[in-house]
Amino acid sequence: MFTPSKYKYTPKTPKRRITTLSSGSDVEKDPVKVYSRLIPHNNVDSNTCIEIMSTQELCISNESKGIRKNTFYKFKHIFPSHSTQKEVFDHIGYPVIEDLLNGKNGLLFAYGVTGSGKTYTLTGDKNNPGIIPRSINTIFNSIEGMQTNKYLIKTDKLNSFEVQSEDEANKEQMLENKMSMKISKKGKKADNLEFSLFHNDGTKISNLNTSRQYAVFISYIEIYNNNVYDLLDDCSTGKILQNKILREDLNHNMYVNGVVEIEVKSAQEAFDLLVTGQKKKKIAYTNLNSESSRSHSVFNLRIVQLENINNSNDGVTPVDQERNIVVSNLSLTDLAGSERSNRTQNTGARLKEASSINNSLMTLRTCLEILRENQLNKGSIKLVPYRDSRLTHLFKNYFEGVGSVQMIVCVNPAIDNLEENLHVMKFAEITQDIKILRTEPKSIQKSVRKVIVKKSPIKATQDFPVFKFDLNNVDNCGTAINNVLKALSDDNSKTKDLDTKIFNKSKELRKCLVDVFEENLHTSTEINNYKILLQRQKNKTRNLETKIMQLDAERKKILQTNKEFETIIQTIQNRVDEKQCKINQNILEKTNDKEKMALGTDKMKQELDKKLKQQRNILSHSLLIKEAVLNNVRKALETENFSDHEKLELMNTSPPSCLYTTPQIIITPPDEYVPRRRSRSVDEIREKGTVESFLETTYPSSRKRKSNLVLEDVSNKHRALTKKTEIGIVLINNSPNKTKNPNKVPSQVE
Repeated sequence: MFTPSKYKYTPKTPKRRITTLSSGSDVEKDPVKVYSRLIPHNNVDSNTCIEIMSTQELCISNESKGIRKNTFYKFKHIFPSHSTQKEVFDHIGYPVIEDLLNGKNGLLFAYGVTGSGKTYTLTGDKNNPGIIPRSINTIFNSIEGMQTNKYLIKTDKLNSFEVQSEDEANKEQMLENKMSMKISKKGKKADNLEFSLFHNDGTKISNLNTSRQYAVFISYIEIYNNNVYDLLDDCSTGKILQNKILREDLNHNMYVNGVVEIEVKSAQEAFDLLVTGQKKKKIAYTNLNSESSRSHSVFNLRIVQLENINNSNDGVTPVDQERNIVVSNLSLTDLAGSERSNRTQNTGARLKEASSINNSLMTLRTCLEILRENQLNKGSIKLVPYRDSRLTHLFKNYFEGVGSVQMIVCVNPAIDNLEENLHVMKFAEITQDIKILRTEPKSIQKSVRKVIVKKSPIKATQDFPVFKFDLNNVDNCGTAINNVLKALSDDNSKTKDLDTKIFNKSKELRKCLVDVFEENLHTSTEINNYKILLQRQKNKTRNLETKIMQLDAERKKILQTNKEFETIIQTIQNRVDEKQCKINQNILEKTNDKEKMALGTDKMKQELDKKLKQQRNILSHSLLIKEAVLNNVRKALETENFSDHEKLELMNTSPPSCLYTTPQIIITPPDEYVPRRRSRSVDEIREKGTVESFLETTYPSSRKRKSNLVLEDVSNKHRALTKKTEIGIVLINNSPNKTKNPNKVPSQVE
C-alpha cells in the first residue's frame, strides 16, 4: 500500500554544513558585506532623520517626548544621496562580477522599505543603468572572443549542464534561426528598445583564464505570495504562469525545477530577456509608491567555463567533465519592500500581498538571527527554519557556504520613515554579524566520462563494379566470373560488418529505450504519488477552510457578545463614576465645613482670650486703685495730727505709678452693690460706690476733732484727682498711638 511519507520529497542537508556554521577557524570565513544607500535628493523631504557621519557610519536621530536620542550604525560603505549608479557598481558590482568570471558564486540582494530605491539601484533606467545592466555589459566586454558556440553547452534541466558535439550544436542553431525567421515574419517579436540604449562604458575584467571558453545563461524568476513563477516562461497562448517547485540536485544545491534557462551571446539578448521578465512582474500602485513591486524577483546569471577542445585525428575527443567544466552563479535579488498597513491603507489583494511580503522578510530575519546565534554559541546548534519561506529555502545554500553574500540596504531618510528605518538598521546589524565559509571554484561532479564523437559526413557507398562477359571468348568469361565472385565475397563481408554494427547500434538503442522507459515509468509513478499527495492536501486544505469558516463564525459571535458586555460594563462604569463624583463632592463639602468650624472656633477662642485678658487687666487696675486709696486712708488714720508740711506733701502726692504700668484699654467697672453694715455714727446717706462715700462711711465725721477737717480736705483732693485720672485714661484710650507701645506709662496726666 502506498504511504505518502515514503515518497515525499525531503532533501537532506549534509552534516558537514552544520559544522561550518558553528565551528572552524574564523580565518576561513568572510562576514556578510552590508552596504547602505540613501535615496537621491529629488525624492527626499527636507526634514530627515539620518545624518552621514563618515563613509562607514551614519546616525539616526529619534526624538520622543522632547528627548533626542541618537543611534549610530556602521556599514561596509555608505553611499550618500548624491552618489551615482557607477559609483555603486564600482564598489559592489565589479568585485561580484570578477568573482563570477573566476568561478565563484554570489548573492546580492537589495533590502529596504517600500519606496526606498531598491529597484532603481539594481535596474535603473536608460540614462542611469543600475547594477544588472552594468553587470551584463561588463561580462560580455570581458569574454569577448572567448565564447563557446551556441548550444555546445546545454542545460540538462537538473541544475547541471552537458556538452554536445558541434554537429548537434549546429543543428539546433539552424532550427533556432528558422524559428526566429518565422516569428519575425509574423511580427510577434517584441521591440525592446528600452534597454538597447544603455551606454556601454567599456568596463571589463582583465585577469581571466584565456585557456577557457565561456557560456552565459540567464533565468528570471519571482516569488509572489510565497509561490515561485518563471518570468521567462512562454505564455503566448494566454495561459497564466505556472507555479514552480524547488528541488535539490545531486550536490545538495537548491534550484527551481523546470525553470527556463536561456543561453545568450550578446548584451542585447540579455537586455531583451530582462525587459521580458520585468513586463511580467507583479507591480501595483500604493499610497507610498506608484510602482511598488509586489514580489521578490531574482535575476540569475550563470557562467559555464569549458576548456578548449583539441580534436584528435580519428575525430574522437574525450572530455573529462569532472575537471574541465566549472559553473558559477550570481543571483541579483530585488526584495519587495516591507509595508505597514496603517500607512499604505491597503485592502483586498494588496493587503494579502503585503502580508506575504512581510512574512517572508520576517522569516529571512529569523533565519539570520538563528545563524548568528549558532555561530556565537558553539555548544548548541538550533535548526534554521529555511523551509518556512520559498525565499529562504531557495537561498539556503549561500548561507551555508556555497558563495559570498552581499546586501544593499536602501534607506529613505524622511522623518515619516523613522520607525521603519530603525527596523531596517537592526536587520542590517544582525546580517553583518554572520560569517560565511570561504569557498573555492569547483567543477561539476559527474559520475561518468562522456566521449564526444565527431561524426563524419554521410557519404554514398561505391556502386557494385560492372563486369563484361565476352561469350566468344570462354577464357575471358571464366576470369570475369571469378572477379564477380570475389566482388560478391567482399560485398558479403562488408554487409556482415554493417549488420554487426547495426545490431550493436540496435542493442544500444534498445538499452537506451529501456532506460528511458524505466525512467518514464518511475517518473509517472512519482507523478501519480504526487497527485495523490496533492489530492490529500487539497482535501486537508478544504477541511481546514471549513474549520476556519466555523471558527470565524464563532469568533464573530464572541466579538458580538464581547461588544454587548463592553456596553454593559461601560454603563456600570458610568454609574460608578457618577456615584464616586457625588461621594467626592460630599467629602469636599464636609472638609470645607470642618475647616470653617475650626477657623470659627479659633477666632472665637482668640476673642474670648482677649476679652478675658481685658477683664483681668480691669480687675487688677481696680484693685490697685482701691489698695492705693486704702493705704492713703490708713496712713491718714494712723496720724491724726498733720503738720502743714505734711498736708502740703499729701496734697502734692501724685497717683500711684502702678496705675499706668499697663496702658491698655481700661473700662471703669460699673458700681456694684455690696451690702455693708452702716456705721452708727453716719447720719447721711452717701452715694454708693464712690471714694467719698467709702471714706465717710468708714470714718464718721467728728466736729470736735481736728482730723475731720484734714480728712475732708484729703477726700476732696482725692475726688478731684480720681476724676482727672479717669479723664486721662479716656484720652489715652482714644489716642491713635495707643496700640504701638501698650506697656508705656504716661509721665503726667493732664
